[in-house]
Amino acid sequence: MPLLNRLTGDANGDNGDNGDNGHREDAPPPTGISPIMPGRTGRPSYSLEALRERIEAQFHEETSDRADILRDLDTEAKRRAMLTEVADYVLTVQAVTLTPGDKANLIDRAYRSLFTFGPLDDLLADDTVTEIAVNGPFDVHVRRGIGPLEKSPAAFADRPQLANTVARVLRTTPNDISPFIETDVTLKGRTARISLIAPPISADYTLTIRLHPRERVTLAGMSERWRAVPPQAADLLTAILRAGHGLLIVGDVGQGKTTLAGALAHTLPAGTTGIAVERAAELDLPPGFTRRTPAAGTPGESFADTIRAALNDAPEWLIVDEIRGDESAAVWDALTRDRAPRCLWVFRGSSQPNRLRSALTMLIRKTQQAIPQDTLYGALARHLPFVAAFKRYEGVPRLSLIAESVLTGEGENTSLAFRPLIEVQDGGWLVTTNRPTRPLDLPAEFWE
Repeated sequence: MPLLNRLTGDANGDNGDNGDNGHREDAPPPTGISPIMPGRTGRPSYSLEALRERIEAQFHEETSDRADILRDLDTEAKRRAMLTEVADYVLTVQAVTLTPGDKANLIDRAYRSLFTFGPLDDLLADDTVTEIAVNGPFDVHVRRGIGPLEKSPAAFADRPQLANTVARVLRTTPNDISPFIETDVTLKGRTARISLIAPPISADYTLTIRLHPRERVTLAGMSERWRAVPPQAADLLTAILRAGHGLLIVGDVGQGKTTLAGALAHTLPAGTTGIAVERAAELDLPPGFTRRTPAAGTPGESFADTIRAALNDAPEWLIVDEIRGDESAAVWDALTRDRAPRCLWVFRGSSQPNRLRSALTMLIRKTQQAIPQDTLYGALARHLPFVAAFKRYEGVPRLSLIAESVLTGEGENTSLAFRPLIEVQDGGWLVTTNRPTRPLDLPAEFWE
């Protein structure tokens, strides 16, 4: 199959959508479509969108089974030159005369549809965009920085265009798209995390693109630029890690957990070593740290297997991004080893203390039903003595709590409490009257 067809679907338009082109009567028209362009005397009129489709079909027809032509189109200038020739032919056949501006717009639309990411191009080129959420052809939302997801005017013409764009993002063909995908790609020079749910699992394509910053986000940047972590909280978190205490970062999807973990890793003392186990290579790591992902190991290796392999190397620090329900045995292994590493872990879960305690308990109990409750809580408090939790306020994620893990009661009555040191109250940050029981290198006036 020719290269272009592998990228955009076959020349006959078979996109594996069972004949449903994704059009709907109540759908908003794609943005930027020009008015109807009249043909010359006695000939039909066409919209620029219809002309674009004819140009693309003609391009497919002329390049079908001509790999030599496609290989030669190795620069944007060559591709645009050929599209101009194809456009001239189509306009002549259809007896349509366009202004220079309309013609340039038409060729640009065809180029973007055939060779780029279509309506996502401008968003991918915008360095302020950190997340793109697509739910079908006509529903695109965008997050800038750590702000809320907002409706974007960008839209796909129909489901085939969306399918072709998804295929181009994943470097596959529409017919080869798996119904569920989580993977990493590079888009316009930026590392991106892709999550996709596709037919037949869902009625339409649901695509999430999380774009990593081109430059490392520092703890100061999270405090000053994004205002997600206030300066006093940044100082406390830095002191926790520099003292060698473990930290669990908690929150929901897209709230900044991974970004904070990466920023905090750079605050560790010079010469610190460790291993970062990641589902995706998202963390910006300091010198002395190595990265492990399941994809980089043995085929079929699970995330839990990767954690165990890292533990076998006895690292000084173990960063894990992120802990989920399937890592029960590996988590307990990490918490009970004789030479257990210091832990900086990311956990997807509730920031509400009682729900967090229940979630951690259920995580470990999946494979460790028989251990006493005081043993379970003791391991958590010993290796993850501090917790930092994120929460959304008016759609914007902010650090909501820094707490110390402390044991209360004895024996069968032992419980685990998260005692707040700094927390959000009434819309502002409050240093509580609680003082940490573990040593931290902070001046006395910090707590005043």
